[in-house]
Amino acid sequence: MGAQEHEAGRLSQAASDCLIHQFLSDYANLRTDQYGGSIERRIRFAVEVASAVADEIGGRTGIRISPGNTFNDVAENDVHSVYGALIRELSRLGLAYLHVAHMGDEVLLGNIRRMWPGVLVLNRGGADLPTRIADIDNGTADVIAVGAMSLANPDLVQRIKTNAPMNVPDPSTFYGGGAKGYTDYPTLAMTAHP
Repeated sequence: MGAQEHEAGRLSQAASDCLIHQFLSDYANLRTDQYGGSIERRIRFAVEVASAVADEIGGRTGIRISPGNTFNDVAENDVHSVYGALIRELSRLGLAYLHVAHMGDEVLLGNIRRMWPGVLVLNRGGADLPTRIADIDNGTADVIAVGAMSLANPDLVQRIKTNAPMNVPDPSTFYGGGAKGYTDYPTLAMTAHP
């Protein structure tokens, strides 16, 4: 199902070329049954998965989307139409949150924010902290995600509180299976000079 555990409940993963995302893509989804072809049919699987998870565990369910993400060459030619239809349907489910991995389309992000009635978690990958905080301040997001920033800065909260410089995440080490890029980023204490 592509679902991941989180403290807040379950997250249905409809992003980053996971199975649900592939159903949304007119490039990857070449089905001719009730799950392929038209936009209504391509969003059907995502809505059914989110609904089934929510029915099973209740209001602790969220869903993550990444409109326009081309990971593994999954293209989406009709992003605005697909995600408009998807958000309309998902908004009826009473989900705990919508997590958007932002791919740079500010118009689409604004439309999603206007359409989504609940909590919106925004991951503006690669953006600096002031940009992410501005998304909270201007109402674009209710929560900001800092996954890679947190990975590269094991003492992220201390760095934010003290306005310390941030380590830069190294994507070439992601998913490597070892300590490099996961547990070897220096903390402020490690870089302090006596």
